[in-house]
Amino acid sequence: MDVFRQDVIVSFGIPLLDMSATVDTQFLNKYKLGANDSVQANKFQSALYDDAVNTYEVTYVAGGAAQNTIRVAQWLLGAPKATTLFGCIGKDKFGDILQGKAEQEGVCVCYERHKELATGRCAVLITDNNRCLCAEFAAAKAYSMNHLQQPENWQHIVQAQILYVTGYFLHSSPDCGKLLAESSGNKEGKKFCFNLSAPYICLEAMDRIKEIFPYIDILFGNEAEVKALEKELQLKNDCNTTQEIVFQVGQLLEKQRGKPCTVVITQGNKSTVLYHDSKLTEYPVVAVPPACIVDTCGAGDAFVGGFLAKLACGKDIAECIRCGHYAAGKMIQCQGIQIPKEKADFWT
Repeated sequence: MDVFRQDVIVSFGIPLLDMSATVDTQFLNKYKLGANDSVQANKFQSALYDDAVNTYEVTYVAGGAAQNTIRVAQWLLGAPKATTLFGCIGKDKFGDILQGKAEQEGVCVCYERHKELATGRCAVLITDNNRCLCAEFAAAKAYSMNHLQQPENWQHIVQAQILYVTGYFLHSSPDCGKLLAESSGNKEGKKFCFNLSAPYICLEAMDRIKEIFPYIDILFGNEAEVKALEKELQLKNDCNTTQEIVFQVGQLLEKQRGKPCTVVITQGNKSTVLYHDSKLTEYPVVAVPPACIVDTCGAGDAFVGGFLAKLACGKDIAECIRCGHYAAGKMIQCQGIQIPKEKADFWT
C-alpha cells in the first residue's frame, strides 16, 4: 500500500457526537418523541442527553456526515492522520468524548472549541426494531473564519491534496466555505470536492452553491439532491431522468469552470451515475443480501469516504467508485458508521 503523509484529505463539516442507547417507550414519551422520529431537539428535549447518560448504557460514536466520511477514508488509508477534520464543538465533556473517539480512529481533528455553545449531539434511541433520532446542533453550526485563518490551521489547507466540504458546512459557515473553494479549487495538485448533502441545502443555500461552482472538481450527491439542484438551477425542462440531470449539471459545471469536472450521483441500490470526461457512465452496485442490511443511513457518507481514499492513491475514477461501493456495503451491515477494528480487505 502507498505510504501517506498527513493531510492527504482535509474535510470541513458539522461534527456531532452520536449517542446510542436502547430505551423504553416511557423515555420517548417523556420527551414527546415517536419511535421512528428524526427531529431537531427543542429546548425541552435538550435535557434528554444527560438523562440518557444517567439512565441507560450509552454508546458513543463520532458522527456527522463529513466526520463519517473522513473516518471511513482514514480506515481505508490506514496511515495515522492521513485525514484531517475541521468543525466546531463545545468546551464540555461531550466534546472531549467526541474528540477522543475520532482520534482513536487515527483522524487528525482540528476542532474549534466554542466557549458558550454545547457540543452537537444526536441521540439514537432504540426501541425494538425502531430508531428515533433527536439532534441538537448547537456549536456544530458555529465554525468561525477566525479559527480557519489561524496560521497553524490554514497550513492544513495548504498541505491538502483533497479538500472535502459538505453542503451542511457551506450552509452554516458560508464565508468559510467560499474561502476554501477559492483558495483550493482549480489549483494544480489539489482537488476541491463538494457534497450537496441534502435537498433542502439546494433550496436554502443555492446562491452560495453557485458562488463555488467554478471551483468544484468533484460534485457528490444522491438522486434526490441532484433533482433538487436541477430544480433550483432551472435547467432545461426535458430532464426526465437522473442520468439526463447529471449530464446537464456536468455540462454547466464545465462551462463555468472552463475545464473538465466530475459529478458522482448515488441512487441507493441502483447504479451510481458518473459524469466524467464529458460523458455519462453507470456503475452497478454490488448487492448486499437483504438479511445482512442493518442501517442504510450512512451509506452515502461511506461511499464518499471510499471514493476519496482511492482518489488519494491516484487511482482512476472507476476504481474510486468501486471502493465507494465497497465501503458503503460494509457500513450498512452495522448500526451507524462503525469502523471495523480489522484493516480493510479491499486493498490489494
